[in-house]
Amino acid sequence: MSKDLDRVRDQWETLAKSDPFWAVLTETEYHDGQARKDFFDSGRTDVRRLLEVLDRHGKSYGDVAVDFGCGVGRLTYALAEQCKHVTGVDVSRSMIEQAQAGNPFPDRVAFVHNEAATLPFDDDSVDLVISVITLQHIRPALSLRYLLEMARITKPGGHLVFQLPSHVPATRPMPPSLSKAQLHVLEAPTSLEVGESGYVRVGVKNISHGEWLPGQLLNAGNHWRLHGAMFVQDDGREPVRCPLRPGESTEVLIRVMAPSEPGSYELEVDLVQETVAWWAERDSATARVPVEVRAKAPVTAAPVDEAPAAPVVAKTTGDELEMNGVRKDLVYALFEQIGCTVLEATPDERAGGHWLSYVYAIEVGEYRIDINHGI
Repeated sequence: MSKDLDRVRDQWETLAKSDPFWAVLTETEYHDGQARKDFFDSGRTDVRRLLEVLDRHGKSYGDVAVDFGCGVGRLTYALAEQCKHVTGVDVSRSMIEQAQAGNPFPDRVAFVHNEAATLPFDDDSVDLVISVITLQHIRPALSLRYLLEMARITKPGGHLVFQLPSHVPATRPMPPSLSKAQLHVLEAPTSLEVGESGYVRVGVKNISHGEWLPGQLLNAGNHWRLHGAMFVQDDGREPVRCPLRPGESTEVLIRVMAPSEPGSYELEVDLVQETVAWWAERDSATARVPVEVRAKAPVTAAPVDEAPAAPVVAKTTGDELEMNGVRKDLVYALFEQIGCTVLEATPDERAGGHWLSYVYAIEVGEYRIDINHGI
């Protein structure tokens, strides 16, 4: 269990220090801390949609709420407009520090850094727990434990509202006639240091005669070529938003990492249906841009009377955030077993087009299992 927590913590610490807004919402407009107002406005929209689930069942939000996996406070701040006291909890200390620094409700909102498999709240101490785009990055053994913890800290009659993917449905290979795309690199770095991360924004247009349907494991990915030859076959991957009809376009922002050796490279972007084929193999055109990869600059000690310059771009660990799901029937069985009621499970698209994902609304009952102290 501790290894799973360590992995999650380290990955989110890296993302928090390099590009926290984009790490929370991987949309082009939030890259490099852009569109701050829009970013937090999106939290209001998401919280309204989450709470509408309780509205449909005539349920109260209560006064005391917890935002599990709060990041920089996108949902926490918005939830404070609906509840009297809100606490944001996150495994990343850097995320918590940024959330605290920008807290517009210091009298009603608190943030807690938590690296434990338990939650730092007493039994029956909160009315509402929400969680969005967090549990999907935690392995099932640990996410199930957190779900039990959420039930433990919630008062009988209180509620959990959380998003969690179920599974990736079986896919069928897309026929070659549909594997036709027009790719255009809209933005890319011209130079990177060895091992440095950057972003490539790609326009994707469906130029086939058929619709690209959701759930087909369709990604945009990049290779690195040196003197025309393949140097790195697999680097970044990001889902292509589907459905996409013939003639329609979308954009994808791919996080890439420079190769391990300096040189004059071409960064090549292609589409891939995972486990089936790269589309270049089906005569669909790729897109290439030149990128100069520099040797790492020597590390020199800063003069005593000068502070060292802040790094311009953070380095990644090379690990990608993994996606995980818990089958819908298991989520139902878990809460029914501990005396809670599943009010509804609404289909949701936050996990991307490949996953079947749901927003669950749970009413907490009297009978629960405390996984730390028994029944």
